[in-house]
Amino acid sequence: MKRILSVLALAAAVWMTAGCRQAAPSVEGRVIDATIHSVTVLTAGGDSLSVSTLGTDPMSVPGVLPGDAVRVFYELLPDGETMHAVQLDITEPSAYRLLPGIWRDCSSAEEVGLVLAEDGSAQATGLEPLQDWSLDGDQLVLTTVLSEEPKTTGTLLLQICRLDVDSLVVEAPGRKLAFSRQQ
Repeated sequence: MKRILSVLALAAAVWMTAGCRQAAPSVEGRVIDATIHSVTVLTAGGDSLSVSTLGTDPMSVPGVLPGDAVRVFYELLPDGETMHAVQLDITEPSAYRLLPGIWRDCSSAEEVGLVLAEDGSAQATGLEPLQDWSLDGDQLVLTTVLSEEPKTTGTLLLQICRLDVDSLVVEAPGRKLAFSRQQ
C-alpha cells in the first residue's frame, strides 16, 4: 500500500511539473533562406527572423527548402538575441518538394506526360523534347530542345494554377493542362 502511494505521489509530481512547464514560443512563415546551421523565415507581418539549427536533432528539425511554410518552436539562448530551433514543422511544402515526379495529362485525348526529376532534369511525352525544369515564382519553366545539331534550346513557360501532392494544373499559351501524379 505504501509503495502504491509513493508511485502515485511520484506520478502526480511529474504531471504537475509537466503541466507548469511553458510551451516553447514559436514563429510561423515561409522559408526564404536555409543553410546547414540556420533557417530564415519571413513572417506574415513582413519580419524576417533567423533561427539557429546548430546542434539540433535532425528528427525534430528536418531540412527545409525555400518556399516551405513552417512553424518553428524555439528557445532564446542566454545572450538574449539568438533563437535556437527546438522543433520545426513543415506546414505546407514548397513547389520544389511537390513538382518532382511523373505527371500524366488527364484533360485531353492526346498522350501528354512530364517526368520532372529532383536534379532539375526533365523529359516529356507529347510535348517538345525537354532538357530541364525550374521554377520562377508561380511559373514552371521548361527548357525545350529545338534541335540537336547544332543544339538549340527554347523556353516553355507554364503558369501553375494548382499544385498539390496528386495534381498539377498549368496554363500554357492557348491551352490548359491538368496532370495527375503517376506512381
